[in-house]
Amino acid sequence: MRKTDARIRYTQGVLKQALLSFLKETPINKITVKEVCERAELNRATFYAHYSDCFALLESIEEDLLEAFRQSLKLVDSFDVTALIEALYAMIEQQQEACRVLIFQNASPNVLRRMIDLARSESIAYWRRHLRRATDAELEMLYTHLSNGLMRVIVDGYEKYDREEVVHFVNRIVKCSLSQFQ
Repeated sequence: MRKTDARIRYTQGVLKQALLSFLKETPINKITVKEVCERAELNRATFYAHYSDCFALLESIEEDLLEAFRQSLKLVDSFDVTALIEALYAMIEQQQEACRVLIFQNASPNVLRRMIDLARSESIAYWRRHLRRATDAELEMLYTHLSNGLMRVIVDGYEKYDREEVVHFVNRIVKCSLSQFQ
């Protein structure tokens, strides 16, 4: 059973790598199963044993990335911005090629939005307990502001800014924003 699992993981990994390499140059709607199979050195029957089309393969890559993001969120408390940034950088390093293609090159524009949405309800619930002066609408706006800003700073500045600069800057912004409601 374990050998089958390892072979399946290997096959799916090869197909994912092949699609990611195409996405660096070509939009998803222009990539064919035949091309992915040729690059992966697998036949189409093998592809179809795992995925219905290239969009399903892309969805699988996105789900892997979102699961890595979910796992990184479990490591932090909603006010610990330093730990959150470190967790995000670790997730990017672990999923480097998928992040570069899907997020940094914007090959899958919904991934970043889905990441931000993943943490929304838990973060707002946590803030509601600690930021008692904030209304529900203010908490929603605060989350939108901070989460989108943090993600853009990391995505746009990943290779541009030093990680410590990002941590310091974002901590200052978050403290300033949160202080209005404490």
